[in-house]
Amino acid sequence: MLSPGASPDEDWHTLQAEADQHGYAIGARLHDVAVPVSTTYFPGLRTGRSIYSPPWQRPGWREVERLVQGEFADGVIVLDRHNISSSDDEYHAVIKHLGERYQAFVHLVIPEEPTAPT
Repeated sequence: MLSPGASPDEDWHTLQAEADQHGYAIGARLHDVAVPVSTTYFPGLRTGRSIYSPPWQRPGWREVERLVQGEFADGVIVLDRHNISSSDDEYHAVIKHLGERYQAFVHLVIPEEPTAPT
């Protein structure tokens, strides 16, 4: 899955290099064209408007689920957790859903930041 605002060629190269390093074979390249954008400002408006779509409502993530459900893929490689969702709850729900329902993996090129001890 590609990241928003980046060059697709750079992202594909990064994802392919990560796959090669870990011995994964890339079977499908998906670009989630509706990557979540938290706020967009429209000219003439004083406030932002949210145009966010949860992962399972976006075409790229629906295709990921279809591929793992049909056993055409064992998992998905993404650049970072924000390519899935900026919401902690949604992000963890996607990980749990793919793992528990399909035994699929989600591999992040840029690992999650460790949480600070409380």
